[in-house]
Amino acid sequence: MVNVSVIVAGYLLGSISAAWIITRLFGKIDIRSAADGRISPASVYYRLGTLPYILAVFLDILFAATAVILAQAVTHSNTVAMLSGFAAMLGHNWSLFLKFKGGQGATTMTGALAAIMFWQLCCGLAVAALVVAITRRSTIATAIGICAVVIAAILKFGFTVSAFYPLGLFSIMLIKRLQLSRASKRDILNASK
Repeated sequence: MVNVSVIVAGYLLGSISAAWIITRLFGKIDIRSAADGRISPASVYYRLGTLPYILAVFLDILFAATAVILAQAVTHSNTVAMLSGFAAMLGHNWSLFLKFKGGQGATTMTGALAAIMFWQLCCGLAVAALVVAITRRSTIATAIGICAVVIAAILKFGFTVSAFYPLGLFSIMLIKRLQLSRASKRDILNASK
């Protein structure tokens, strides 16, 4: 029962949308009505600028890391901690508090990974930063950065569930991206009728 409780707590922590809170506080905007359907720190940046963006990123990372650290502290189980991070990612992307809308989860994924494999995440972030500098494509950089995290995790943990955990989180991000893409295409088709 304790394991289930901390996983549910992870989902609820992930469901707290820093982007929604900050746009309501700083800009009196309801970000859920954004044309692109994204409720994310990037949307905060485009609407309100750098400082609110940094705050949204920090809070999203903090909520996810807290979910993982709380689960680890209560259960002393790395598996439950990873499941709590997974739940936080689901909460961020499909928030209970925002009628199951949300972001894509990059910042939440960062928080969950920071709490479980900090140095491996740092390797991935360095690789992703290099890829962004070269290509100017954040999506490609994220994918290559996650691959770098997995490689670093394999070197540390071997071929274990922990090493492939980043791919599980990344798959949630891809599912959300696909959902947003389909919704965008549907909106375009409906507008042309």
